[in-house]
Amino acid sequence: MEQAVVRRLLLSKEFFLHALGRSEVPGALNKMIAVHNFHIAIEITLRAIMLHHHIRTEKTLNLEFETMLSEIDNHLPFKQSNQKLPYRQELRSLNQLRNLVQHHAVEPESATMEDWRVFTKRFLVRAFVEYFSTDFDALSRISFVEDALLRTLLERSAALLSEGDTELALCVLAATFEYASLSILSFLPHEGFNSAFFLTSSLRHSGYDRDLTEAFDKTYQRIRESEHLSAIMASGVSLASLKRFETLAPGVTMAMGGHAWFNKKHDQQYARDSAAWVHDFVTDSIISWQNQGLDPRVPEYFREGASKLVDGSWPVVQPGR
Repeated sequence: MEQAVVRRLLLSKEFFLHALGRSEVPGALNKMIAVHNFHIAIEITLRAIMLHHHIRTEKTLNLEFETMLSEIDNHLPFKQSNQKLPYRQELRSLNQLRNLVQHHAVEPESATMEDWRVFTKRFLVRAFVEYFSTDFDALSRISFVEDALLRTLLERSAALLSEGDTELALCVLAATFEYASLSILSFLPHEGFNSAFFLTSSLRHSGYDRDLTEAFDKTYQRIRESEHLSAIMASGVSLASLKRFETLAPGVTMAMGGHAWFNKKHDQQYARDSAAWVHDFVTDSIISWQNQGLDPRVPEYFREGASKLVDGSWPVVQPGR
C-alpha cells in the first residue's frame, strides 16, 4: 500500500484505541468524545478505501458520510463482485448519533457504549481485511520507529505477546523504554566539572571518609534521576501514563554493556491487555520523541545488551522482593 494509505489506517486505529479508552471511563464528556472518535476511525477508513481503490483522489475526499458509503458500494469492481460495506445500518446509526453529539451536545446512553465498542471494532477488522488485506490487530506504528535496534526490540516484544509470553514481552518493553529515554538525557545540560565524579574525587583526595563521599554520590544520582524524569515529562509523556507504565512493567536496572536486569514487583500479575497498552505507550513515546528531534536510539555502549534481548539470550528475571 501507499504510505498515505498506511498512515490513514494507522490513524484510524489510533482514534479507535483512544475512543476505546474514553468509552470505559464514566462521565458524559468521555462518552461524547468516545462516540465522536469511533465515528472518526470509521470515516478515516472509508476515505482510505476510496484512496486505495482509486475511487477518489486525495483532493476530492471531502465528502458527506452517506455519499462515501454509496460511492464505495457503487464502485464498479465492488458492484460486479457484489462486495458491500458491512454493517450499513449500524454505520448510519453511529453517524446520526455523532451528529447529535457534535451539533447538539446530546449525551449518548451509557447502555449503548458497549454496542459501539463492539460494532466499531468488528467493522474495522472486516474492512481492513476485505479492502486492504490487512490484519487490524497486527497493524502497528512500529514501522515508523527510525532506530533499527529499537524497532527490532518492539517487534520482538510484539511477537512475544502474540505467543503468549506476556512477562518476557514486558521485560523487553521495559528495557526498550529505558534505552530510548536515555536519548532524552543527552539533551540535558552537561554537568562538566559539577558532576558527582569530580566533586566526590576532590572529597576523597581531601581525606573525607567513604560514607560521606557515598552520600554525595547518592544525592547526585537522585538529582540526575529527577532531571531525567523532568525531561521525560517535558517531552510530552504524561505523569499518569508514566505511572501506569511503571505499575504494569517490571523494574529494570542497566548493567555494563546495556544488559538489563529485571525485578518483578511482589505479587504482580502480567495481563495481556495491560501488556498491549505498555507496547503502545513505549512505541508512542519513541515516535513522539522522534517528532521533537530528540533522536531516540539505543546508545552505542548499550547495544550489546540490547542485541541479546533481540536474539533471546537475555534477560534474567529476578524474583519479587
